Amino acid sequence: MRVWVDLGLLALADHWKVALGGVTILVVVVVGTLLFGVLGSDTAAADLTSTTSVQPTAVPDTVSTPVPTPVAKLAPTPLPKANPTSSRKMIDPIVLLTNVNVPIHLTGAENIGSLEFVLTYDPSVLEVSGVEAGGLAQSALFDFGTRSPGHLWAGFIDSEGINGDGPIAVVSFKVVGPGASTSLLALENITTYDASSLLDILTNATSGSFTVDGRALTAPTLAFPR
Repeated sequence: MRVWVDLGLLALADHWKVALGGVTILVVVVVGTLLFGVLGSDTAAADLTSTTSVQPTAVPDTVSTPVPTPVAKLAPTPLPKANPTSSRKMIDPIVLLTNVNVPIHLTGAENIGSLEFVLTYDPSVLEVSGVEAGGLAQSALFDFGTRSPGHLWAGFIDSEGINGDGPIAVVSFKVVGPGASTSLLALENITTYDASSLLDILTNATSGSFTVDGRALTAPTLAFPR
């Protein structure tokens, strides 16, 4: 730019025509310079614009809120109703099977060589399970048997004679009757002989009983009045 100014001043000093031509040239140069500056700035702006173009930023879609799935409600199942049953009449319960020992007592026995009798009882209440010789018959021959339900036969033989008071036999019964039941215990068909004379001996029998409730027992007794 300084060169062009010096040329203009030189032209003014030599000749006005030369100066006029220099001015013209100066104007052309200035205008060209301005045009070049404008075009250059536009090109640089265009290059800058194309170089620094901003890419659009992807915006994520709004996350949709999950909608809860409605849960089907189960209708309650009606429970079956129990039909009331008619109450049954309670019967008298059978007691648990237990045993009872019934002694057969002798009172005033004297020189008894042989003795036999039949003990009767209620078979719906009692059931014979065994018979043992009592204290007065430890040295005697002894036998027994149930000839029919409710009847027990027993026999004793002692050549030395049976004497005194006490049990001649002990009968074991199984209790099979209900709680309120009672069985009579009676001595029948009694036969007694003396060990020395073999004569009959008079006897007096007293019946006994057994009640299931409370296990109340009265032993049958065989007395010998003299």
